[in-house]
Amino acid sequence: MNVRKFNKNNDYKELCQWWVDWGVEVHPKEALSNNGLIVSKDGIDICSGFVYSTDSYICFLEFATMNRNTTKKQREGALAQLFTSALELAKSLGFKLAMTFGEDKHARTAPKLYQWREENFNDAVSRNISQYWKILN
Repeated sequence: MNVRKFNKNNDYKELCQWWVDWGVEVHPKEALSNNGLIVSKDGIDICSGFVYSTDSYICFLEFATMNRNTTKKQREGALAQLFTSALELAKSLGFKLAMTFGEDKHARTAPKLYQWREENFNDAVSRNISQYWKILN
């Protein structure tokens, strides 16, 4: 698998199509961090995600999105690679803690691969949203 920096000018259109394919909101290019990554395998882009900086030692990993038009075999290991690479990037940027949020039915698999801590906010306001965090060593 290959990991490369997300290029807003070249990769944005493809990411928008992934969002459309999954039936989720398409976000404007300006909403994306400059610290994005794309994982590809055999020349096919499989998934992408972004590290968002803060003015503290905490960063956020967001917009992890899979290419829905790939096979399970093609996707195998791609999300794990994305999160590993994003955590390495976050650490290289000086962050000490990474956080992400996800709707329980969608986001539970990837963060748990890396032994993230989970706090669940299941109430009427958050609608089954969990917060995941990992200390970067």
